[in-house]
Amino acid sequence: MNKMASKSKIITSDDILGKDAIDPDGEILGVVIKLHIDKEFKKMTGITIDEGFMRPNLFIGINYVKNFGVDSVFLSKIPTSKYAGLKVLDSKGKSVGVVKGVESKRHKVKSLEISEGIGKRIRINYSEVQEIGESVILKPDFKSEKVE
Repeated sequence: MNKMASKSKIITSDDILGKDAIDPDGEILGVVIKLHIDKEFKKMTGITIDEGFMRPNLFIGINYVKNFGVDSVFLSKIPTSKYAGLKVLDSKGKSVGVVKGVESKRHKVKSLEISEGIGKRIRINYSEVQEIGESVILKPDFKSEKVE
C-alpha cells in the first residue's frame, strides 16, 4: 500500500459491508449488508442492517452513523425501530404486552407505547425500563398511563 492510499479519507464498500453495527449503548444491532447511495447527488444516504433470523432488515440513515471503524460501524443514535415488536415483561417475568410505538425527542427515547391486547394500549416512560435485550423488562412497580 502506498503512502497516499494509507492517508486517504476515502473508504470502500469492502470497508463497510459485513461489519457489525453498534448502537451508542454498545449493543450489536446486526451486520451491514447494503449501502444506499443517492444517484443524483452521489452521496451515501444510509446503510441496511441484517438484524438476524426472523427479524426484518433495518435501514439506518447516514445521519445516524457516527463513525466507520476498522471492525464496526458505530451509530450516534439508537434507532427507535429497534424496539418495535419486542415483548414487554414486568420485573417478575409476567407479560405486559408488545411494543407498538416509540416516542422520542432529539433521538432519545422518551416513552414506549405498548399493546396489551386488542384495542388496549398503555404508555410507559423510558425511565421505567430496567433492561432491554430480547425483550423489554420493566422496573418493579412501574407506572403506566392509558393511551386513548
